[in-house]
Amino acid sequence: MLADKFCNKGNSFLKLGKYQKAIKNYDVAIKCNPDCIEAYINKGIALKELGQYQKAIEIFDTTIRYKPDLAEAYYAKGITFQELGQYQEAIKNFDTAIQYNPHDADFYMSKGIVLKELGQHQEAIKNFDTAIRYRPDDAEAYVNKGISLDELGQYQEAIKNYDQAIQYDSTNLGIYINRGVSLCELGHHQEAIKNYDVAIKYKPDFVEAYVNKGESLKALGHHQEAIKNYDIAIKYKPDFVEAYINKGIALNELGHHQEAIKNYDIAIKYKPDFALAYHAKGNALKNLEKLLEAIENYDQAIRYRPNYADAYNSKGAALCTLKQYQEAIENFDLAIKYKPDFSYTYNNKGIALNELGRHQEAMESYNLAIKYDPDNVYAYQLANELAKKIKKSNLRIITD
Repeated sequence: MLADKFCNKGNSFLKLGKYQKAIKNYDVAIKCNPDCIEAYINKGIALKELGQYQKAIEIFDTTIRYKPDLAEAYYAKGITFQELGQYQEAIKNFDTAIQYNPHDADFYMSKGIVLKELGQHQEAIKNFDTAIRYRPDDAEAYVNKGISLDELGQYQEAIKNYDQAIQYDSTNLGIYINRGVSLCELGHHQEAIKNYDVAIKYKPDFVEAYVNKGESLKALGHHQEAIKNYDIAIKYKPDFVEAYINKGIALNELGHHQEAIKNYDIAIKYKPDFALAYHAKGNALKNLEKLLEAIENYDQAIRYRPNYADAYNSKGAALCTLKQYQEAIENFDLAIKYKPDFSYTYNNKGIALNELGRHQEAMESYNLAIKYDPDNVYAYQLANELAKKIKKSNLRIITD
């Protein structure tokens, strides 16, 4: 049939990424045969690839009208909603696709990825597992499952999945990066470095590998080696803000605060709304005892990320140094609001309360610090010192 001829021609253009030409051929196919389902669905895919999402959805709806049980049409529509960031609509369409074809690994994979984006990692893992059941050699499914396990703090399980992914696709260098990050979380920095080195061996300009390797070297106390790796990342990608930030942090830890600030400023130049850069710059300024400038940078960090607990904590600490204890407490409370288990913020809040003579509230803060981090030695020290102070005060009252 003539429609099939133009549809096949359209398919060839679609594979070559020549989407406008593909669409023209699909339109001719549809004109020749208004019931040509393949032409409709592939035209929709071409429109999606061109970023014409609403038109694509309309075409998929037309396809569904002609063939209501066509799983692939719901799947393609779901992918379009996914690219629009309309995740709930995407899930609805993936579910319908699964209803009509329960054995297609791609449907579960895509649903899992959307659930992962929504932070619903347990549900995502269930879908990745189903995808693996139908396609056991799918490296991508193991990678995505590993990422969700990482987010749940299940690093050993994540590593097992990255191992499986590498078994099926050893050329995907991103898997080595992911495995390295999981190893870092477990404190296995030398093993992590080995993974980053594999990525670098096969892709010498892999900037993320150099930055991650630098992080592991820094954790091992090898700051100069870390800086060398950040510099290599910058060489290959001069606007790579993460490299400047991490280089700045390494310099700051070496006491080179001015050099650190220069790197933070470069990061800000390339990404003016980068909250982390302002926070890090604030810390360097605080180390130089430029407290008002530090607070200005913490405020910038908060401006760009209003729920940034670390920035509120750092601002509160700077205000404490300026003896502005009440305002400091307000900032510590905001840090706690956004990060309720932030142990060291309770330390700091307790110190500020103690300075204001609010000893009972201070003790409550120290106890909360210990509750959220039983290894917080400083909190025990502060609590013991305050207990002695209260006891001494009570004895003085009795003897008077």
